[in-house]
Amino acid sequence: MATPGVHSEVEPRRVLQAAEIRLDRAAHLVWVKQTPVFLTLLEFRLLETLLENADHLLASAELLESIWGPAFSGDPGTLAVYILRLRKKIERRPRAPHHIRTVRGIGYVFDTTPV
Repeated sequence: MATPGVHSEVEPRRVLQAAEIRLDRAAHLVWVKQTPVFLTLLEFRLLETLLENADHLLASAELLESIWGPAFSGDPGTLAVYILRLRKKIERRPRAPHHIRTVRGIGYVFDTTPV
């Protein structure tokens, strides 16, 4: 029996922040340099996963499973499309991204170095 007020699992932080990007899980809001940015649910979950693992390489397969679930059987290129959409919304220069970096053949890294 659990003790009231004590959780067996670590509760996730409500707000994730890296460089000029801030994500509020409870409010489902994202700001880039204090400007609100609208994200779809999948874009939000993708950014949330990248921020939770900031500065660590995430394999594409790991991201696909995390965002779309283990039963995902669609086109693996789906992830690249969502990464591009997310870059267009949060990166200063989406074609030369600073934060969401591609590691060719492996996956993606969210770089927390300020712009």
